[in-house]
Amino acid sequence: METIYFEETQYFPWGFLLIPALVAILFGVFFFVQVIFKIKVGNRPLPNWLLFLIFLVTVGFTVFMGSQKLTLKITNKAVYFSLGAFASMQSIKTAEMASINLRKYNGMDEFSGWGNKSNAMENSYTTSGDYGIEIKFKKSAQKSILIGTHKPKQVHEILSKYFQAFMN
Repeated sequence: METIYFEETQYFPWGFLLIPALVAILFGVFFFVQVIFKIKVGNRPLPNWLLFLIFLVTVGFTVFMGSQKLTLKITNKAVYFSLGAFASMQSIKTAEMASINLRKYNGMDEFSGWGNKSNAMENSYTTSGDYGIEIKFKKSAQKSILIGTHKPKQVHEILSKYFQAFMN
């Protein structure tokens, strides 16, 4: 039977959505002014259909990006994670792990940002922050994985208690 030790769901910070949300509001206002008040916006106004299309695309993009999340679950048999609104859960079984550790990282320096990123040594799945679970595999050719967490103290306690054999 599989026992769940830890679960966490993270969303990207709302600050990432500020610019697309403002663009959506701006084009929504332009559309409203041109259609309702019949006042053309600018010296060379866009057609109403194009204003509406830009508004819809930016609203859709903002909603889509706002729904992106990182889900992390640690059990006695595996670490499960997914990043994205429609992503399926991936699992790393304890039998595949050479080591598992909590470590501090710098998303900008190591991976050029957050999200699903990669560098020469590892793949990262992060939303923000600076702590993650680093898993190295028994197959040395396989890149290690870093999964972000916003609850480093809880993760450290879980790893120390249940995964001591895998910690360096």
